[in-house]
Amino acid sequence: MRPIAAALALVLVSTPAALADTTAPVSMARVDRVAAALRRSPVFVDPDVSSLLDAHDRTALGRQIAGAGVPIYLAVVPLDSDDESAGDADYFTYLLHRRLGRNGVYLISDQRGTLDWTSYQVPRDDTLEVSAVTNGKPLAQRLHGVIDALAHAPAAKPSDPPVPDAPESYSSDKKPTKAGLAGQFMKTFFPALAVSGVLLALLWGVVAAVIGIARGVRGTTTTLRPRRLRRMAWAELVRLARAIGAAEEDDPGYPRAMADYDAAKLLWDEKQDPGSRFAVVVLALDGQDALRERTADPEPRCVINPLHGTAARRVRTALGGLSSRRQPMCEECAKAGRHQALALVIDGRERPYYEAPGVWEKIRGMDKDLPDHVLEYLGVE
Repeated sequence: MRPIAAALALVLVSTPAALADTTAPVSMARVDRVAAALRRSPVFVDPDVSSLLDAHDRTALGRQIAGAGVPIYLAVVPLDSDDESAGDADYFTYLLHRRLGRNGVYLISDQRGTLDWTSYQVPRDDTLEVSAVTNGKPLAQRLHGVIDALAHAPAAKPSDPPVPDAPESYSSDKKPTKAGLAGQFMKTFFPALAVSGVLLALLWGVVAAVIGIARGVRGTTTTLRPRRLRRMAWAELVRLARAIGAAEEDDPGYPRAMADYDAAKLLWDEKQDPGSRFAVVVLALDGQDALRERTADPEPRCVINPLHGTAARRVRTALGGLSSRRQPMCEECAKAGRHQALALVIDGRERPYYEAPGVWEKIRGMDKDLPDHVLEYLGVE
């Protein structure tokens, strides 16, 4: 129980004044610190996540960026709901660009190794292969792949991204701050703790259980935010169109790829909700699988995260919102003890992609005849 005791002691010696301040503005000190570091070197790794990239990785990435031919700024930082960006990589990038004042590609990785990037006045097409950022490889290898892709990207008109929405205010009338929560905790929990040590034992048990569960989950949920999702959907749709143009019409996968493209393009034109955008991604990837594997019936993609690739086998899993039948999974997910699906941000909340309203209500749990199900959802005969 030493960790709990130490934590309790730390809270007990905190000053009442600090606990009472519930309206302090969110500090920009970290953004200033990251910007200052990036003026000296194009690679910054926050000490709190230093285990993600060692010294050798940082040096190698810095050299690669120096020879990329476009300015790239890499920041590996923890992002959570209590920081200056409220955990939003887009908003952190916006703040960092304002502080640094330099155009270029801002490449951000959070504590989970999730990558995001934003281009400011860079004359390159910054749409990347899905596999470059979601192939399950260590972060350093994925970063090398992304930087290489950006270095060899085709020319495009320089532009600035739209200004992202600011996160909600941290004022006490909307959301309790860390300090406010601590004050409430002091008032309610410690008197009870003084009466009975049983609560402490229970608390320790809950913490141990949560740690055990977290260790059993394969990785951490990947979350696709609207801007990145839209960019990914369009990039994969264009990639499928190019693959179809390069294929022979007698390719066994050609009819399936065309059906996927027709369904994806109609969905892109008619629907803009997150579920539809992700369905465009899945359809486009399915069509590319059909052409690559030269088959009219490509393997379904991993149900946990379709970006992982095609399924290696079927495994029975208890995913909320899906039937309990055996589901297609990639090899890594099939070996994992617990599963947590890829999430989309829908109306400000993260939800499993297959629970997105709209098209996924039609195709949820179905991995056969995917384009036909989407066309039926759109009312196309």
